Amino acid sequence: MTKDGTWSPSDNDSNQVDPWVRSQLSAYHVHWLQKQGDVMNKTELLKYALAEWVVRHPNDWFKLTNVGNAIRSALDEFIARHKEEFIAAE
Repeated sequence: MTKDGTWSPSDNDSNQVDPWVRSQLSAYHVHWLQKQGDVMNKTELLKYALAEWVVRHPNDWFKLTNVGNAIRSALDEFIARHKEEFIAAE
């Protein structure tokens, strides 16, 4: 965090999720990301999930959905579509 209280990524925070983004996630999403964070960059996972979701739902992204809803929906779909590729959250 910077002196003025805003969040700023640093080398030490490269695998941390932005606090605002984290506040938009469910407890399950946070837990799932923590599990994946042991072997992958959590921020990159979120980027991939959102990129896939935007391609699949362009109308929702550009017209209907707020960012928080999009992030949650994107991560839900990403987890479901790629569950065999990642560490189970259970």
